[in-house]
Amino acid sequence: MLARTYSTLAAPLTGIFAVSKPSGITSTTILDHLQHVCRLNKTHPLVQGVLSLDGSKRAKRGLVKIGHGGTLDPLARGIVVVGMGTGCKKLHKMSGSSKVYIAEGRLGFSTTTLDCTGSLVDTAPTDHITKDLLLRVLDVFKGEIEQTPPLYSALNMDGKRLYDYAREGIPLPREIPTRKVSIFALDLCSYANETPDPTLKQLGFKVDGHDNTSGSTYEFKSGFVPKSVGDPDLDPKHVPVPTQGGLLFHIRVHCSSGTYIRTLISDIATRLGTVGHMTDLLRVEQSGYKLGGEATLEMSDCEDLHKVNSAIQAGNRIWDKRYEKATFSASE
Repeated sequence: MLARTYSTLAAPLTGIFAVSKPSGITSTTILDHLQHVCRLNKTHPLVQGVLSLDGSKRAKRGLVKIGHGGTLDPLARGIVVVGMGTGCKKLHKMSGSSKVYIAEGRLGFSTTTLDCTGSLVDTAPTDHITKDLLLRVLDVFKGEIEQTPPLYSALNMDGKRLYDYAREGIPLPREIPTRKVSIFALDLCSYANETPDPTLKQLGFKVDGHDNTSGSTYEFKSGFVPKSVGDPDLDPKHVPVPTQGGLLFHIRVHCSSGTYIRTLISDIATRLGTVGHMTDLLRVEQSGYKLGGEATLEMSDCEDLHKVNSAIQAGNRIWDKRYEKATFSASE
């Protein structure tokens, strides 16, 4: 029998939990904010406890080891899995885990970035599209598919990020290689003016023509100043997408790691005989860490180290159950 390995639940601020990222900030901002809170409370017993378990030079400078298990674009919202202390060692297993998203797509307009932060590239009619046609097209994308990652992405090519090539106007050395990804489930949540799934409004999506999001600017407390995210409207070359027209829909996607939902929506539009882009994205689950779960905090809760520690303890229990299940499955 394989030996069991469990998290040290009593260790302060040590393990894995999740933060619900608001739109408009980077995933790294979550880590910077947590580090800021820890430094403001450097004499707190929880901070002293996690630092005492780390013999690195970083800890001697008063810095807690913090990392995440997969980024979300600034536009996107939802689950970002965070590791603190020795919990960071487990994050590499998170990067390959499946994820669940709810995405909002808009047909009839395409952009440079494949989402609403980019400049308008093209328009196309949507009058021929019906709900039945969309459902048939969604079925085509279930299972293992091939995707071409978007140009505006953090993937490296010859030591340079793809988005840096795009922003600097430099031609790519070669075409972006396609990759195989798996779509385990793909369901339509709303279509055009039909009555949408009622949970969409609760989750902050646009329904009935109304935007239910609280805005893209999160107000931090305790004097923390995040790094700025570029505003496309300040670019003189930016061409905004028209606010009227097109066809809006929402999908729920359970997919493998490495799947670009922006690309999925663009490819769905192409198969429908039009163009499209993503206008909102919410990650609702990753590796058992879910929105609203006891191991998931809102950004404002990260100001309270006791809430952070409680979420970590809950997160460690989730991790241990998944690890034990995977371990014994492998031993059978």
